[in-house]
Amino acid sequence: MSPYSYFVVQQPLGWMALLSTTKGLRRLSLKPHPQEALDALGPSLELATLEPEVFDSVLKQFDRYFKGQNDALDSIELDIEKSSPFFEASWQACRSIPPGETRSYSWLATAAGRPNAARAAGQAMARNKIALIIPCHRVIGSSGKLHGYGAGGLEVKSRLLALEQGFVFH
Repeated sequence: MSPYSYFVVQQPLGWMALLSTTKGLRRLSLKPHPQEALDALGPSLELATLEPEVFDSVLKQFDRYFKGQNDALDSIELDIEKSSPFFEASWQACRSIPPGETRSYSWLATAAGRPNAARAAGQAMARNKIALIIPCHRVIGSSGKLHGYGAGGLEVKSRLLALEQGFVFH
């Protein structure tokens, strides 16, 4: 039996690839093309089995999220890969940012226990393997500008924030 299950599906912002263990969602990527989304799952994909049915509940939650139900993703079970205590604290702090709101990297660093580590907080967001669930799109520069979003680029980051603020996708 494979330690991982995967699936790729088209969503309003592109192709979403999901990788899961029996404990929960391990990785998520959002890219313009299905193969790009799958490739972004990393080497674990080689050990994974295509099992769409494993993701039925998760996909229903994503459908609700993309229809504007901002808290739809809160109950998705996660299997977060082990990382540094600061990265883990940063990811937890990021999950506390309410939908439709933004916080700076400096705020994130402070919330994670290291007020002078805004750059490290940015690295934690860059290494986030479960974008949307750990909503790194809600973290912006101290000037209010949007900065990198590896899960799909700045356009996707902007559209996610707009969705959470009450706009709908066309």
